[in-house]
Amino acid sequence: MKKLLWQFHRRVILRMVTFWYARWGEKSFLVLLAGVIGAITALMAALLHIMVVHLEKLSIFLSIAPKELHQYWWLLILLVLPMIGLLLSYLIQRYMGGARYAKSLSPLVLNLSRKRTSIPFSEMFTHAISSALSVGMGGSAGLEAPTVLTGAAIGSNVSGVLHVDRKKRSLLLGCGAAAGISAIFGSPIAGVLFAAEVLLPEFSVSALIPMILSSALAAVISRMIVGVHQFIPASNEPWETYAVPCYFLLGIVCALVGVYVIKSAYFLSDKLKERFRNPWRRLFAGGALLCVLLLIFPPLRGQGYLYIGKLFSKEGLGELVEASPLLGWIGSDAAILTLIVLAAIFVKVIVSVLTVDSGGDGGIFAPSMFIGAFTGFAFAQLVNMSGLFELHVFNFVAVGMCGVFTAVMRAPLTGIFLIAEVTGSYILLVPLMIVSSVSHFTANFFEPYSIYRKALVEGNLISDNREQSILRRQAVRLNIDKSFHALKQDAPFRFVAELIETCKSEVFPVLAEDGRLLGLVHKNKIITAMLNPDVCNYLLVYDIMDEPPTVLTPDDDLARALASMDLFKADVLPVCNSQTREFLGFVSKEAVFSKYRDMVREEDGL
Repeated sequence: MKKLLWQFHRRVILRMVTFWYARWGEKSFLVLLAGVIGAITALMAALLHIMVVHLEKLSIFLSIAPKELHQYWWLLILLVLPMIGLLLSYLIQRYMGGARYAKSLSPLVLNLSRKRTSIPFSEMFTHAISSALSVGMGGSAGLEAPTVLTGAAIGSNVSGVLHVDRKKRSLLLGCGAAAGISAIFGSPIAGVLFAAEVLLPEFSVSALIPMILSSALAAVISRMIVGVHQFIPASNEPWETYAVPCYFLLGIVCALVGVYVIKSAYFLSDKLKERFRNPWRRLFAGGALLCVLLLIFPPLRGQGYLYIGKLFSKEGLGELVEASPLLGWIGSDAAILTLIVLAAIFVKVIVSVLTVDSGGDGGIFAPSMFIGAFTGFAFAQLVNMSGLFELHVFNFVAVGMCGVFTAVMRAPLTGIFLIAEVTGSYILLVPLMIVSSVSHFTANFFEPYSIYRKALVEGNLISDNREQSILRRQAVRLNIDKSFHALKQDAPFRFVAELIETCKSEVFPVLAEDGRLLGLVHKNKIITAMLNPDVCNYLLVYDIMDEPPTVLTPDDDLARALASMDLFKADVLPVCNSQTREFLGFVSKEAVFSKYRDMVREEDGL
């Protein structure tokens, strides 16, 4: 069967691809593939949505049915459901996802920055199943990151099957990611902007045309399957000029909350992995704490969009209180609502980290929007209580979502259009622009990197500097000059003097019998010694040999090579095996610059 499929692929599919290339060209083929990727991603996003809906219905049924037996048994079911979801999700990841399974977008950002476009076939469906189990059973996370990863995997595998040039595959991965956002939110503009701002910032505007088509088709297919509905039912009023200072102030507040989200997420994740190195212990320890927190604050369960919608209606505030029966002992609805709002702002990120790092699957999109909505609600209520202004609370709920999202993701355009599309708040475009820009600007003072790029930049894996980002894609092993003349340390100087007359090299390696690098001899030092003929006749290579300022390994990238050359003011550096110190050749600054120019030309030609 496998042989028949391979023959069909080679004789039929690849011939069709060749015919299309010859008849209509590469650009039209990429646009066609973008549409196909968008359609497949939309189907997977719709399937994920349906799975979550049915799992949520199952969870409700399981928590209601025990009431007939005992009035408190439903609390036990509500307590253990998230743990069941985490366990099932972890099993899917462990036995179907493979060793490279990633639950964050950070590895995708890294791979795209280095033009690595190979994603395992299994990730076309494992993220959907795993995240559906986590979130559908009550885990606190979003479905957007799994959908983006699913779309990227679809783009990678479709382009791989059709033998698309590797230089173009990054674009098709971006098409899948944009389609994922578009399908899950019904927001095609935000999908394209997210791919452009977060995943592929180096692409030109003209290169985004396939993403636009992919995102649009995904929105159409998603609407056909899921139906037409407002993602978050919102009720907004036209913005007032007297409230503009409050929007500026809200942008600062949202920036601080966003920085809290980033720092607390990394801190808790590191502590959890450090304290419980065994994944099974981490699953049950983190899952247990998660279950307790979700039992106390049920509005923190799942994606949270249902409770964001309740903030847009006065009746919904009472439903927030009713949804937290264990807080009934407080006695005051106002105090309960205050506690819920505080938990939504400060505890939501904790339960989200516990969900994902304990074994579940999900993203930070939904938690960021959830936290932002409650931040905007709390801000407007406090201002109204002060009597200084009378603000439209619903407007600040919508704008707060944009502010925290921008601070966490560092994607201001995505935040503006995402919130405008999912809430229908187009009349708030100006306040959205104010809060988004102020939040982005302020957050950079306290945390310069987004939640996806922070670990990568601090780990020196990527850089915001375009030159370094490009050079990091190329390994030293691919740029080694092996045309060298080796010397022995006990060779007489006259041998070296004769060598420079026929060799154009500026530096010569001094090697031991086993090929280890002992030192370097520079041409200018040889010439200096030749000016004193009375002494040079008694010299050996050892006498004019210098220690290398540093040694590169084949696994280093060209960014590190260039940085080392600048640091030690060297035009050439030796490359040695990291284990045996065997000399392999040289890397020159001229070769690095030449490779950089070639890579820039290739990238700008996309």
